[in-house]
Amino acid sequence: MKKYLWMLVAVCFLSACSKDEEEGPYVPWRPGDQTEETIELDKATKVMILTEQSKNRILMIDQPTGKIAWEWKAADSGLSVSEQAWFNTPDEAKPVYNRTCVLVTASGGGVALIRIADKKVLFYAKPGGNPHSAEVLPDKNIVVASSTGNLLSVYVYNEDASYVSKPAFTMPVYSAHNVVWDRTRNCLWTATGAQLLKLSYNGNRTAPELSQVYSYDMGTGNTMAHDLAPVYGEEAMYVTTVEHVYKFDCKTAKFSDVQIFQQKDIKSLSTGPEGYSTIVMRPTSGGSNWWSAEVCDLGGNRLFNRAGYQIYKARWYVENPFGYPEVHTL
Repeated sequence: MKKYLWMLVAVCFLSACSKDEEEGPYVPWRPGDQTEETIELDKATKVMILTEQSKNRILMIDQPTGKIAWEWKAADSGLSVSEQAWFNTPDEAKPVYNRTCVLVTASGGGVALIRIADKKVLFYAKPGGNPHSAEVLPDKNIVVASSTGNLLSVYVYNEDASYVSKPAFTMPVYSAHNVVWDRTRNCLWTATGAQLLKLSYNGNRTAPELSQVYSYDMGTGNTMAHDLAPVYGEEAMYVTTVEHVYKFDCKTAKFSDVQIFQQKDIKSLSTGPEGYSTIVMRPTSGGSNWWSAEVCDLGGNRLFNRAGYQIYKARWYVENPFGYPEVHTL
């Protein structure tokens, strides 16, 4: 009888463990994958753009296979040694111009527009002040947000000279971390502190100016805005702060809470068309570090992981109908 009771207890224990495992988070990626393999970009199916800081590079990863579809380093770009240092610690990479180019910023002080086909640097500058994001404006000018510089800088794009030595316009914005163009409302958005700012742009390519139209307050308890990204297929944006994640409806000008596995310290979110998960970057390196080796979804499920990587932001390599027209070329 005692033997039977012990067997019954063991079966119950094993059943409980099995149930716990079944109800745990789904991990659709291979844990601890360390091998770098490559694939042609035109053969990749779902591509993520990563700012990978361990080797100061921009990577395009085919998410289903984990293979590298494209890579850019400043050291391979023809820039001088001093200019290459501007692109240390890359922190943003956005696909622009119908995905023919990538717009990159780096904490080393630089901003660059890179043509994907041949990796040529079409535009670059050094705003300094820890550039954290950039955006292309309708007239091809480029606006940069510098966080410790507390500044938005607008550069005049020049087809004849890739290097632009100084901005044509600057605007003080506290802890400027992000910029997003809104094609429908013909305005520029930037989140700062606990506010979302709506800015107008004069559209004068040679004498550009930005000015504040309105400010929208986030909930109490927010201290520092970080990421701002369009929600694919909606007139809305995700806004992250140190403390919270919101969705901002541009039509109603209202913030709503986002159901996400972690509210604090989200570095980036990115969405895509049907079949694409919302990808999330948050630090997992501990201490005062700000990077992670993995990309996950809103539920915390791992979508990509590579030992040794130091990923800061991740974006889907998809079109951006929120900001750009269907045909969007240089």
